[in-house]
Amino acid sequence: MQYTLTLHEDAWLSDGPVFASGRVTGYRVGGMPDGRTARIANFGAPSRNDWRIMRINPDNTQSGWTGHYENADEALVALQENVVVAALKT
Repeated sequence: MQYTLTLHEDAWLSDGPVFASGRVTGYRVGGMPDGRTARIANFGAPSRNDWRIMRINPDNTQSGWTGHYENADEALVALQENVVVAALKT
């Protein structure tokens, strides 16, 4: 089965009083299988890039933050590869 994961902005650095006006620091990942979701966030913001992934299960339990990626797209590719491997095992 093919899953297409998508990034949805949900955390920003503040750039003045306007909501969501600064640099994006976190995303919710859509398109995960079986009621799962994931988050991708920059733990190095604002001065460096240290993007990490957290997986969230249908029962709302979650993994720790994993990986160290240069940007959110690299983290998304790694997550996509992991989802495909897991799907092939089932």
